[in-house]
Amino acid sequence: MRKSPIYLTLVLIFNLLPFTIFAQTDTSFVSHAVTDALKQYRKAVGVHAHLYNGPEYYVPVKSYVKGHQFYQDKIYQNGTVKYDGAWFKDVPMLYDLMQDELVIVNHGSGQPQRLVKSRVDAFQLYGHTFIRLQADSTTGISIQPGFYDLLYSGEVQVLMKREKTLFERASTEGMEGEYRDASKFYLVKDGIYHPVSNKRSVMRVLQDQKKPLNKFASANKLRFRKERENAIVKTARHYDSLQQ
Repeated sequence: MRKSPIYLTLVLIFNLLPFTIFAQTDTSFVSHAVTDALKQYRKAVGVHAHLYNGPEYYVPVKSYVKGHQFYQDKIYQNGTVKYDGAWFKDVPMLYDLMQDELVIVNHGSGQPQRLVKSRVDAFQLYGHTFIRLQADSTTGISIQPGFYDLLYSGEVQVLMKREKTLFERASTEGMEGEYRDASKFYLVKDGIYHPVSNKRSVMRVLQDQKKPLNKFASANKLRFRKERENAIVKTARHYDSLQQ
């Protein structure tokens, strides 16, 4: 495992301590060096130290697979995460859509690390807010536990479970593979989570305003097949405006 320069500095300093004391030399130099190294470490880790308690993250690389399993990009992007009830800003992170895991870099080891999911309340990445939901029959939450993209929040809510699946196949040239989108949408109305996938299912949930919503969808040329996210969010927003 690759160690950070700060980690190696601390190890070197602490290894020198017994020799220095044995030689009965002035230990003030070593003491100051240790103090300085600890200050550098605390400064480098900063307030993010509380995040570095999750398990290591590892995904085997398959060279024949096209694409990646992350949200938006496979390059770390600064985001904000609410962990153990506290917000941490400017945290480099990745969101793995296959494993539904939030990944950060452990500053001490330099290795990818998963955040403990049960301790993540929410996070913000690429301008989107993700919240963690758990199934609960007492509150009407009967959907798959995990992180959901909160696309719209008003009298009704629009949630998106962003997911990717890995499709693999054998060909005459060997193995081939690609990541495919498998995202799902939900409308939350009166505390009930309704899965929606097309115009008909959306209108079924919002049937008390079905006629004006259909008129709105036609006038704005909403495309529920090719642009589902945009169409569902705009419909939900317009529904709320009709309730006022």
